[in-house]
Amino acid sequence: MTYLNLEEVRRAKERIKNFIIETPLFKSEFFSEKFGYNVYFKCDFLQKVGSFKIRGVSNKVMSEIEKGTKIKTLVTASSGNHGIAVAYFAKILGLKSVVFVPKIGTKYKINLMKFFGAEIIRKGKYSDDATKYAIEYSQRNDASFIHSYDDLKVIEGQATLGLEIYEQFKDIDYVVVPVGGGGLIAGISFVLKNLNKKIKIIGVQSKNAPSVYLALKKNKIIKINKAKTIAEGIAVRTVGNYAFDLIKNYVDKIELVSESNIIKATLDLFKKERLLLEPTGASAFAYLYNSKIEKNSNVVVILTGRNVSNEFLVSKILKSYKD
Repeated sequence: MTYLNLEEVRRAKERIKNFIIETPLFKSEFFSEKFGYNVYFKCDFLQKVGSFKIRGVSNKVMSEIEKGTKIKTLVTASSGNHGIAVAYFAKILGLKSVVFVPKIGTKYKINLMKFFGAEIIRKGKYSDDATKYAIEYSQRNDASFIHSYDDLKVIEGQATLGLEIYEQFKDIDYVVVPVGGGGLIAGISFVLKNLNKKIKIIGVQSKNAPSVYLALKKNKIIKINKAKTIAEGIAVRTVGNYAFDLIKNYVDKIELVSESNIIKATLDLFKKERLLLEPTGASAFAYLYNSKIEKNSNVVVILTGRNVSNEFLVSKILKSYKD
């Protein structure tokens, strides 16, 4: 089933152009030499809210406004970056925002949501738990619920990242994308496969949160019991319905990475490129340590978020320099 349209994604890019920045894509000389193929980093962690999430949020909300929907309050469920984007976007539009944050949400991200004016309600252990409460709240209070990944307008907004990459660099062999609920990779893979079917799209999940990996193995959407990973932004127990169909059609494979390699990736990006990312934002890069990518290939790695927790900053990044 066709959920997205390339022309609609192009319109989405135009729709949100005043709310996002075109983030840089650069070649890492150090890691290209280390791995034996050309490593490029797409730095969408440089968005104003610290992650790519503003793309989907702004496209969803502006699409509703274009339709004439009267919005007073934005409501969502998020462990972090999506909630930050919703809070920020509500603030610049003069709207109220309410974010239902699960137990896995980090203090730094919650404080950013509060900084942008969000009312924080702690509910559930994971985002799918919090989502139920958020939907109920939005229905009771005539508010607009913005799903973090299982919404076509959100996916369409994330897909603009694929357009941007292709406009910056067309000679791509691989694109490596972190995967939580699947919205980002669904959008990127749809765009890039429609522009060049030869580009291989690889999704990356933690071994501790393999919801999409297992769903593809079973050929059906499942909910895993737990998703305990240092990369809390991809600690999602079930893939989105739209995303699952798009992933099946356009993604070449989903690979799993260890927690130790996610930590190593985060540290290496800082030590060698001085890129300070959260573990989720660096998780796609972790795939490169054990990949079988052919020599001299052109590989684009999506770096998605910089909202690193104080705890990780102190216990891992700073401590690595003391030892």
